[in-house]
Amino acid sequence: MLPSDAPPLPSAAPLTAAAAARWRAARTAWRLDTRWLALAPAAFLVLATAVEPTDTGGCNVQGVCQDTWGSALAFWTVLAEVVLLIAKPRIRALVPPAALAVLWYAPGGLVSPLGRWSAVLMNLLLAAVLIGAELGRRRARQQLDELAAPPVPFPWTAAGAPSPGHPEGPPVGRRTLGGLLLLVALALPLYGLWAQAGQRAADRQATGVYGTALSTDRDGVLTVRFQPPGGGPERTAALDVRWQRQPQPGEPVTLLVNGDSVRAAGDDYDLSGEMAFGGLSALLGVLLLGSAAAANARRARPAFEGSAPALAVRVRADARGDLLVLPLDGPPDGPPLWRVVERDRYLWSPYGEGPAWVPESMKIEGEGEYPDPEPPFDGAGPYDRPTPAQAVARLARARRSVPAVLYRGPDGPDRQLLVRPALLDGDPHWVAAVVAAVARVPRPNHKAEYDREQQLAVAELTAETVAAAPDPGPDARPVAARRWEIPVPLRVLPGPAMALLLAAAVVFLSGDGWWEGLVRPLWFGSSAILACGHALSWQIVADRDGLRVATALRVRHFRWQQITAAAVHRRRLIIRLRGGEDLSVAGWPMSRLARHLGERYDPVELARVVATAAHRPDLRPKQVLPDRLGRPQRLVNILSVAGFALFTVVHYWL
Repeated sequence: MLPSDAPPLPSAAPLTAAAAARWRAARTAWRLDTRWLALAPAAFLVLATAVEPTDTGGCNVQGVCQDTWGSALAFWTVLAEVVLLIAKPRIRALVPPAALAVLWYAPGGLVSPLGRWSAVLMNLLLAAVLIGAELGRRRARQQLDELAAPPVPFPWTAAGAPSPGHPEGPPVGRRTLGGLLLLVALALPLYGLWAQAGQRAADRQATGVYGTALSTDRDGVLTVRFQPPGGGPERTAALDVRWQRQPQPGEPVTLLVNGDSVRAAGDDYDLSGEMAFGGLSALLGVLLLGSAAAANARRARPAFEGSAPALAVRVRADARGDLLVLPLDGPPDGPPLWRVVERDRYLWSPYGEGPAWVPESMKIEGEGEYPDPEPPFDGAGPYDRPTPAQAVARLARARRSVPAVLYRGPDGPDRQLLVRPALLDGDPHWVAAVVAAVARVPRPNHKAEYDREQQLAVAELTAETVAAAPDPGPDARPVAARRWEIPVPLRVLPGPAMALLLAAAVVFLSGDGWWEGLVRPLWFGSSAILACGHALSWQIVADRDGLRVATALRVRHFRWQQITAAAVHRRRLIIRLRGGEDLSVAGWPMSRLARHLGERYDPVELARVVATAAHRPDLRPKQVLPDRLGRPQRLVNILSVAGFALFTVVHYWL
């Protein structure tokens, strides 16, 4: 029950289902306006590397070729486009047209017809998506502005109190990092000019000699033999140079020798690397300084004081704990419009000097006298015995929606403010939360939905198991101490069998490099052996001392007080611990064995015993079973991983 002096929900214009439909229709292409668009220019870089000729650079009279400034500018333009699409600045709709102009007009930037027209097609599509999304965002924002007028006082303004929020601090970190990046952007070209001048001074002191080409390795590095200018034995040098025509063995090569320094004549210092990295650093610095300037402009405006346009909406929680915004008159389980993530939260407190809105971080004396919303059952108490009906009711309550008021709306220059009653676990009775200014796309998170479904299903099944246990009394018999384990042949064979298969794959499929021949086989192979062993090597003992679990390489012991829930969900045995950790074991091997060998392998029976013993101290086992877990599969799995790693290393070096 809410306190009698709780404030009413502010009165605002409702966001109806019809207005929501118009908003969706106006906000075109907004689902495509994501950071995933950066994959398009990244893929174009791969395409251009494959189709562009490698001999487009300028070549001097010595036959040494270097990239022209146009080709370097084209490469770094595409890389800058990737960075800007990831950063998502306000002006990102102008990025593809600007990049297309540079790629098309830069001399020597793109030479092949496939590369040039692929750049045109990619940037036109990106421009269409980004411009369409921006125009739709502006149309939708105008609709919400018209619907939300006139402004509504903030809840603390209506209560005659100042805003509890504190102004944002100055963006010192962004300013400092942006300034440092600009200094780096200035220092890199200066360093390049200094290095270029040093090389020219060294060239004036060097002696020109003729060497003889010997061989070229797979990376294009040419080995030459030459006679030093001052006499002495012949020396060799490796030249990493791009030639107009690669010198063949026995052909002469002009060299510049200055002491121990040897390089090919005409291999002048190239400034393009320093200029490009300096430009990229300058781009990142400008982005950070622009973000800091926008934050300063937002700090200069009054934050949540007086009144602002507002809409009456409904919100419900998703699987990640974020909030989904729904039309006020729509169904509670209908499709959401956008997703909001709460940041700074303020709560209504009737304690202290008087009822007021205070930051959530403040500790108020007397807080907690009013009951908080009941959290879902997680088996936290040793005597929790909710009935199946209570578990189902809590499951439905976790999916409910509540009315709320959203100030300022999405896609504006300022952050939004959401005022709502309690909804999430542990919420106070009234919450005012600051959320981001943009409308986030309510993307489905299948992993989070699955985790939420598993959490609720395991809690409900545990509640049903505990409710079905015998009532306390002299006739209640404790569960018997039990031992569940995969038969010895199935526990021992998976590790060695997988190691042999992977060793054969290393022999026939591995490459020559250090990654393909050594690191990747060790990484994937060891993981596959352990995963296979984890699926089939486990043992579980439930007795008076608690639960002991042995897997591929380790044995863990848990007291009954540490276990909160146990159930079989989607063919997996889930044992939930009090700290939130889950022990998850594949249940299909046990189910298959239970069909042929009886109940001693049934995972459902195992979950029933664990759940009952965890929540009913009077029904826990009275016997203690011998503790000989992990044998022999732990030693076999260790030897399998070690043997596979040794074989892979020896095969790589031989």
